[in-house]
Amino acid sequence: MLPTPGEALDALWQSFIALLPNIVAAIIWVALGIIIGVIVGKIVSKVIDKYVEKPLAKTDLGKSIQALGIELSSLIGGLVMAFIIALSLVVAIGYIPLGGDGGAMIYSVVSYIPYLIGGIAVLTLGIILSILLSKYIGSTILPSLGEGYKHLVHFIENLVLIGLIAVMLTVAFTLLRLPSGMVYPLLVGVVSIAMGVIIVVETTKTITENNPDFAKVAPYLQFTVILAFILVGLAAIFSSYGYVGDVLKMLSLGIAIAFAIVLIPVAFYLVKSTLMELKR
Repeated sequence: MLPTPGEALDALWQSFIALLPNIVAAIIWVALGIIIGVIVGKIVSKVIDKYVEKPLAKTDLGKSIQALGIELSSLIGGLVMAFIIALSLVVAIGYIPLGGDGGAMIYSVVSYIPYLIGGIAVLTLGIILSILLSKYIGSTILPSLGEGYKHLVHFIENLVLIGLIAVMLTVAFTLLRLPSGMVYPLLVGVVSIAMGVIIVVETTKTITENNPDFAKVAPYLQFTVILAFILVGLAAIFSSYGYVGDVLKMLSLGIAIAFAIVLIPVAFYLVKSTLMELKR
């Protein structure tokens, strides 16, 4: 027997009354989270500004931060505030009994928010600090080596930057709970391509500056080697896909063989140029 409209409304009202304390508790938790998050965020921002940012501004590292237009105090304070509010949401949602698939999905999304904010925080601060640290290392090494080795210093900067960013990405992806089978091949492939391109470009610049005769053939060699690194990186990215990885490995092997063949006339050309100069 179907309930009458009055009985249905009465049952709905009774359910709401039973749920009301939990709703009030959830609202209180969210309100407290926002209030505490704003207060703690401002405190952290002021502490960072007074004891970290202002003293750091007098150093070369601090000047580099200012050149990027980044306020570390505001950034860190905002991330702390967002993290506290996210935690209050996780606690608040636990007071509301949401059934079914929709409720499970809401619980999953809300529970994932702190990990998301943590990953974004590590990624943001990590990339900023990686850029600053690599520049600081470069500015420290350059005076001791001299302007003649600026390409070598730039090369070291880029290697340090790529290494630090790779570490930060690994930590951030771990916090974000991304599947390692998808993330690590992508990370290894991208790092391989980036390092290969940097090595080839900076090495070519250094060689062509010291040996002007090499400048005529440098672009062809540069293209060949960069293409080989790209194929190696792509093979790493698609390593979980057997057929694609095998094809890319064969292509990279072919490029390597082609590069070895190309080196023969290049070596002949360089030897010939050297002998002609000696005769002069």
